[in-house]
Amino acid sequence: MLSVIASALFHASYNMLIKASDEKTLFMWSIFLIAVVAGWTSGWAAVPGFAAPGPTVLILAALSAIFFTSYHLATAKAYASDEGDLSLSYPISTLAPIFISIWAYVYLGDTLTVVVIAGIVVSTAGTFCIQLKPSVGGSGFRSIGFRSEAVWFALLASFLYSFGGIADKLGVGREGFYIFTVCLMTMIFAYFTVVVFLNSRLRSRALYCFTHHPLRVLLGGSFLFSSNMTYRFALQSTDVSYAAGVRQVATLFAVLLGVFLLKERYGLLRFLASLVIIIGIVLIKVG
Repeated sequence: MLSVIASALFHASYNMLIKASDEKTLFMWSIFLIAVVAGWTSGWAAVPGFAAPGPTVLILAALSAIFFTSYHLATAKAYASDEGDLSLSYPISTLAPIFISIWAYVYLGDTLTVVVIAGIVVSTAGTFCIQLKPSVGGSGFRSIGFRSEAVWFALLASFLYSFGGIADKLGVGREGFYIFTVCLMTMIFAYFTVVVFLNSRLRSRALYCFTHHPLRVLLGGSFLFSSNMTYRFALQSTDVSYAAGVRQVATLFAVLLGVFLLKERYGLLRFLASLVIIIGIVLIKVG
């Protein structure tokens, strides 16, 4: 459990740095480069049995990376939008278990138990509450609206993330968590590189984050590397539903980091709403 909680803190922390960056896609590309270099260097130097991955691991990593890269690009869009606070976008981007439950029911024939349905309803209610803000004059609340770019892209991120989890779990069980995680990060970095170099503006500023915010990049890369490793270390010996449920504590970390470090507003409302989301996700996992 401690490794999953640590992973949640690292995950929320590097997302905070992404949110604070003025070039979010380039910052993601930069920290993945740091994480990939750290992964391969540490693997060859200190991990017993570290070797070249087999074709199955490469295929599973490549498949997972497609969805996780898309997830990261969607969260970058959410953070870059006008209403895209960390304390708003991050909790909504972690709603993948809702979609996974629906896919399991529609495509795999799984039963939607009363507990799962209750979890979906509770999480949905928390999602609605987290995008509220006080109305002018402080009398009641008003909805930001689900057509807001911040809310829409955060929901899209959850939707995309829900497809990567199965390949992720299968890959971890093939040749050990470390080699799969390194391959996954490498594939995500490769996909990000294509995105960056196909965009003329991003291509011309590719090293911007390294030259203007080198310490943030190093710190973000360290958080990213640590988050991926600690979570997939837990997946190696823990049921994926349990690990994913515990990892939802990252939503609380993100709200607290957003309110206290990024000085975002509506802290109490979003903290309480994130608690509701977590309760809903836990009900889905239990059910």
